[in-house]
Amino acid sequence: MAAECAAVGYRRVQIADVLVRACLDRATFDRHFQDKQDCALAVVDQILAETARAVLDADRPGLPEWQRLLAATMALLELFAARPSYARLACIEARHGMPAEAYERYAAGLRILSSLIDRIRTFASSMAPPTATRGALGGAEILIRRELIAGRADRLPSLLPDITYGTVVPFLDQQEALRHAELARELIRDGG
Repeated sequence: MAAECAAVGYRRVQIADVLVRACLDRATFDRHFQDKQDCALAVVDQILAETARAVLDADRPGLPEWQRLLAATMALLELFAARPSYARLACIEARHGMPAEAYERYAAGLRILSSLIDRIRTFASSMAPPTATRGALGGAEILIRRELIAGRADRLPSLLPDITYGTVVPFLDQQEALRHAELARELIRDGG
């Protein structure tokens, strides 16, 4: 389902094409899913679960908070790079082309990511408005979606410095944001 959605978009997906791509017969599909929407929502649920697992697995208590946040962000970008069809379904199709239930799942994922960004506030002395978190996350979303739409999912991990800078600059001064972007570059150079 994810691969077919990436190829033609959710609205144009036909179950017959999903069956061919998955090498399944209709009876097997019907045992697991009620319809196209049910299958697509199951995929969105799967990518959300994998995303949560990747972020949690990257978390290393005992490390400084900034390193933990960078590692979690890198894990997310690496997962999306490794699973571009899933990333496209979760980040693009769930927002625009799928039923409301998919968008609700997408929004739940954003709330989780927003809570990660809100952890930055504990280090910041800025008076950033409450909407700054959503604005910072929106910038990261745009960068990720741009690469997915262009078919460059493999480049997602290289966005870590840009995402880091854009995410922290509302809460820290520019020099601190640049320092954290450099920490992100070091993480990439060191192999994640």
